[in-house]
Amino acid sequence: MEMVGIYKDLFIIICLGLLGWGVIRIERIYQYPFFMGSMFTSFILPQAFALISKPEQVSLEALQRVLLVSCLCATACWIGYQIRPDPKWLTKLNTAIDERKLFRAGIVLMASGLFFTLLLSRTTAATGENGNWTGLATIYLNFSQTTQIALGIFILKFIQRPNIINFICTVFSAWPLLGAVIIGRRQPTMTLLVTIGLSLFWVRRLVPPRILVIIGMLSIAVLIPVLGTLRGDFWNLIFSGKWQDVLAVSQHAFDNQQKGDLLELRNAALVMDAVERTGLFGYGTGWWDSIVLQWVPGQIVGFDFKKSLQFNLWDKYLNLLKDFYGYKNPAGATFTGIGDSFVEFSYFGFLSFALIAYIFKHVWISATYYKSTCSRILYLGLVSPTMIALTHSVGFAIQQSSFQLIFIGLALYYSKVKHKYSTEWV
Repeated sequence: MEMVGIYKDLFIIICLGLLGWGVIRIERIYQYPFFMGSMFTSFILPQAFALISKPEQVSLEALQRVLLVSCLCATACWIGYQIRPDPKWLTKLNTAIDERKLFRAGIVLMASGLFFTLLLSRTTAATGENGNWTGLATIYLNFSQTTQIALGIFILKFIQRPNIINFICTVFSAWPLLGAVIIGRRQPTMTLLVTIGLSLFWVRRLVPPRILVIIGMLSIAVLIPVLGTLRGDFWNLIFSGKWQDVLAVSQHAFDNQQKGDLLELRNAALVMDAVERTGLFGYGTGWWDSIVLQWVPGQIVGFDFKKSLQFNLWDKYLNLLKDFYGYKNPAGATFTGIGDSFVEFSYFGFLSFALIAYIFKHVWISATYYKSTCSRILYLGLVSPTMIALTHSVGFAIQQSSFQLIFIGLALYYSKVKHKYSTEWV
């Protein structure tokens, strides 16, 4: 158990280092290493403590492995961000935008997103064996996310030029996200807060007081499990002033987490161990399957054809969990980006977080220092998939970000200035 203690302490130091990196210079709180450090600290670290105290099917070797890989993934979020950016990438990101066309593109994205949100509200979602949605509901859900792209466009416009039209467009494009926040969804809540904060920083250079950031960091470790437990009842208790009930549920959620009965990190440790024992690594095939799942409509081409395009190794992984450990992954539970990256590329999988950090460094510099509207919208659109890369899987993040990139790309291609006139004579 000595190495377990060493890896645990190292993981704590890395998490605190990522948070401290942001707090030292308060404008860093919106940059990739800090908000990923917040996710590691609030989502993975408490589960690590619980898994150490109650490993159950997880062997000592598997426990050491998942803690070591957690350290590598968290460190990669900082290392990748320190690599010198490529000037060619920055030049391509700094694209001139026609604001009037961008507004029209935002209207189209908002209207289409609200339309599919309405269709989704009137559709009963079918679920597969793993508990995930299937059928038309998944299509409606995907296309309803264009409202988040529209929100990025309109909130920047509203903060820059406050008027009734920009305000109305901002509210309507934020409506589905607000609905998810009201029912207690964790990821939409974080996405909305980061979107508002980033927009205020870029346009008005406003940042929250350092003490408020520190209080927020301490609170988020409590709020994430509480929101997961209460969902919509959380806000009912808050607005009704039932603080004792909130504290009681907070304690109950924390106690349940520390009991270790349901831990995504246990899922990660077991699947990593199974793949290490069999050598059945995915080498990126699982990420390819995620892209096929996102973009090949089984309702049109047939589900058998869709499945033929996939490698479906995860079906084998789930069977290995049953055969080796007598373990069945709970419906809806994830394997985390830690488990997913290892399953694909063994110990080298942590480099996927370094690559994401390297990409975000370019977009941040372009959005902040070059004041590129293109990069700002891109950054806002990729924040949510980036958090999913840790909480769910890198493959799921690729699936979600591919959607964002395509529709953001279409909006920006339509909006970019078609003709550039030389300024040499001015």
